[in-house]
Amino acid sequence: MADLQLPDSNKIFKATNVRKNIHPLYMELATNLSKIEILKYIKIYNERIRASNYLSENKKKDPVVEIGGKDFVGVELLIDVPNKTIQFYSITSAVKGYGEKIVSAVMNITADDWLIVIPMDWSDGFWEKMVAKYPRLIVL
Repeated sequence: MADLQLPDSNKIFKATNVRKNIHPLYMELATNLSKIEILKYIKIYNERIRASNYLSENKKKDPVVEIGGKDFVGVELLIDVPNKTIQFYSITSAVKGYGEKIVSAVMNITADDWLIVIPMDWSDGFWEKMVAKYPRLIVL
């Protein structure tokens, strides 16, 4: 575990309850997601990351991941470090191509000994295409 040091980026921030020491994978995932131009807000929480092109309007300023929302692009990842598992809890992309960019950003930096799972598939074929491209993905 390492000290949480945010990169010099106005895109990545952390929830107030995030402890000082977290697994380095959080920063790697956040940094890789921040390279996707449409994702303007990446927030690190305890055991999860959210990234989106919109922020909530409440005082928490959470990235919004609204499935099927007009113009929304975002992802929420649940991260289980002890069991080396990343779960695509939700993903949405109203802009063609960004869903695949998000999946690629996660897959390209996650070690081979980690499980990457999709707990439910309501995508009308998106996850089938992603599994064909990334056979490590597991759809439950």
